[in-house]
Amino acid sequence: MAGREVSPPRSVRADVGGTDDDEPVPALPSDPPELATYPALPSARPPALGEWGLDVVDELLVVGGLDPDAAVWQVRDRSGDEWAVKATRRDCRFGLALAAALGPDSGVVAPLPTRAGDHWAEHDGLLVSVAPWILGDDAAEDGRGLDLHQWAELGAVVRRVHDQPPPSSVAPLRAGVKRTGRRARVRLRDLDARFVGAGRAAGADPELAELWHRHRDRLRQLETTALHLKEARGETTRVSCHGDPHLGNVVVDPAGRPWLIDLDEATVAPREVDLVLVELGVLPGLPVEPEHRTAFRAGYGDDLQLDDDRITRFGCVRALEDVTAVFSALEGAHSAQRDADLVGVRAGLDDLLGPRGLVSLVEERLAPEARPPAPLALAPISTAPISTAPTPGEPT
Repeated sequence: MAGREVSPPRSVRADVGGTDDDEPVPALPSDPPELATYPALPSARPPALGEWGLDVVDELLVVGGLDPDAAVWQVRDRSGDEWAVKATRRDCRFGLALAAALGPDSGVVAPLPTRAGDHWAEHDGLLVSVAPWILGDDAAEDGRGLDLHQWAELGAVVRRVHDQPPPSSVAPLRAGVKRTGRRARVRLRDLDARFVGAGRAAGADPELAELWHRHRDRLRQLETTALHLKEARGETTRVSCHGDPHLGNVVVDPAGRPWLIDLDEATVAPREVDLVLVELGVLPGLPVEPEHRTAFRAGYGDDLQLDDDRITRFGCVRALEDVTAVFSALEGAHSAQRDADLVGVRAGLDDLLGPRGLVSLVEERLAPEARPPAPLALAPISTAPISTAPTPGEPT
């Protein structure tokens, strides 16, 4: 975990569900039951840091985050060192263990061990971690981006992650491309039920309903494409993955070095789970240009052949995740989070669906001759529950 300078504070981004049913993940060893029943997050003060031997003299709650399951503070200890303290309801132990295994010089911010040598602690049922506070700038803020040298450095960092053997002490919660949380294909059906036809919810936002009508066929096409490519996929190598290495999770320090932060979605999966975010890009305001990809690949190494079909499939999944999550958050259908900047969130949705958004970027990869058959007309909305269980033993 890392951040940037106090003014202005760095935002914490949300991570939401997916559409892909990948193989089930083994149970975490010795799972404490309280990790599944997290209480409320602290509202102002960070947890005590006695396990780390830190005597905090100054603290700042980082506000403006979209993740209702985490709180982050910038703290200063008595010696003047600054740290990022994170308390979360989510089980992020795999990502913390992976960052620790990579080490402090990998370009991934590693957690500070406790006095007992652990990389996290539990406070009142919350998972707490401490990491150096990286003074610098978010690569995604104010359209900063990275220069070509930094893109190459980022490529080298991501390759180090992929070459690192997965930690054996803890298993990831995330299975393959599917991120933790509510699956996008379920949100897709729920939003259709809310916005479409005779079953349309009485309190549905009319502007959102109109926007949904305008783009629902595009989203169903992405779903069909993802399923078609999944059925046709072959075997592949699974590696340690950051899980979300876009520029919103990159901090550039004063020396110009990019650091990857926030391994909450770390997993073991095909490397394309990470590389889709560079091959396509997910931030409409910071498109990944051909020269950026070339520099990234130079740093990553050209000894591996990417699976273009997996890039396309994972792009479909990511686009569905992001779009349906924002629709749901705006409508309030499945989220307890009520972000104050609704105008900004709506603008983000318009960007996702716009000509430079991820939906369009995926559509551009689907040449007419390569497109799967068009999706069938939507069946009448059923009130029966939709099964969301993954197929046992199914490879990614």
